[in-house]
Amino acid sequence: METLVGVIPPPSRPASSSKRAILAATLGNTLEWYDFAVYAYLTPVISQLFFPSRDPLTSILSTFAVLAVGFIMRPVGAVFFGWLADRTGRKKALIVSVTVMGVATIALGLIPTHAQVGTLAAVLLTVARLFQGFSVGGEYGTSTSFLVEYAPTGRRGLFGSLAYFSSILGMAIGGSIVLVFSVILSSADMAAWGWRIPFLLSFPLLLLGTYMRLKINETPEFNALQEKDAVEKFPLKTIVRSHGKNMLIVMGIVIAFAISTYTVVSFMLSYLRTVIHIETVPATLSVVVVTVFGALLIPVFGWLSDRVGRKPLLILACVSSIVLPLAGLMIVLTGSMLAVYVGQMVMWVPVAIFCGVTPAAFAELFPTEVRVSGFGIAYAVSTALFSGTAPFIATLLVERTGNNLAPGWYIAAAGAISLLFVLRLRETNREELSANVKTHVA
Repeated sequence: METLVGVIPPPSRPASSSKRAILAATLGNTLEWYDFAVYAYLTPVISQLFFPSRDPLTSILSTFAVLAVGFIMRPVGAVFFGWLADRTGRKKALIVSVTVMGVATIALGLIPTHAQVGTLAAVLLTVARLFQGFSVGGEYGTSTSFLVEYAPTGRRGLFGSLAYFSSILGMAIGGSIVLVFSVILSSADMAAWGWRIPFLLSFPLLLLGTYMRLKINETPEFNALQEKDAVEKFPLKTIVRSHGKNMLIVMGIVIAFAISTYTVVSFMLSYLRTVIHIETVPATLSVVVVTVFGALLIPVFGWLSDRVGRKPLLILACVSSIVLPLAGLMIVLTGSMLAVYVGQMVMWVPVAIFCGVTPAAFAELFPTEVRVSGFGIAYAVSTALFSGTAPFIATLLVERTGNNLAPGWYIAAAGAISLLFVLRLRETNREELSANVKTHVA
């Protein structure tokens, strides 16, 4: 038996298959992040139902702490789904991840409150969030690899950006659903039973997402690996031994990406209500509208990265994250509704750049046989440390310092740190995606 190192030639990607792949991957992403957004947007309600306290800020901190707990399971999910996707294929991992997320979210809608079962309510809420985190930990690496591996030559940035475009779209849909029920229901009805409906509405999305993923084909890149008998049996061992540097680069870049993103999408609603003292409906509407604005920017930056490169845009993302969140918060703090919208849009710019560029940039750093495990685990570890804690730390900074700009300074520090890692990133947008793999010849 002789081991040779070779390059798998670029496989063909039929246009019809690519369209089905995009729809299946993005629909699942939309469901996953719809679920996440519903929890984030319902924080003011959930905080009082599961963590009752005389101090609203204390209740919100407890709710954000449970949000952070879900992120602890992300690395576990990334390891499991990375192994599943790199060992048996992207399709199977996508089906399992969307099913776990859907079931966990439906469970959230059925959990009894503190008034009904006491502290057991918080325990059940935490368990459901752990399963959500487990699912999301596997979804990002798998769906992004799936999209990038289906992308035609010269369009990996655009295709990869659709992973986050659909995710942010899911957040906007989740926020819209919460907003609608907040408008049509009284506060008493919303607290009594209305908060459950957005969670339970994920059931039809679960069925549709699972059906779509059952109908897709495996990626051409992974099929080529199987044909060459080059599937990696122990992806975790391989990435630790051979791709540690690239994993560290991904983790470093994700620091600013995670903190800026989750401050904007998870923290701003509570900030507008507790700091600016805007009513729930107009505050939620502003966050939803600006989220749609941000989502529309994401594929633009993905497309642009195919032309000018990943690295220049990621440098821009880090620099803008140092400046724009602070500027955006200054605008928001002037207090007018126009300022609330404009300020949030300013804060969204670095987030949109990160969301548009990082999917392809991260996927291109790893060969096909360990792609999902490689950047999926690195991304999950960093998000576990910085994403889930971002709303909690931002809230805590405002409470302890009394400085309403403190979250902006936190993002700025993260941007400066991530810039150091971006400068070590190699440009990959012109490189061939096909793997350098070991093939076995008798």
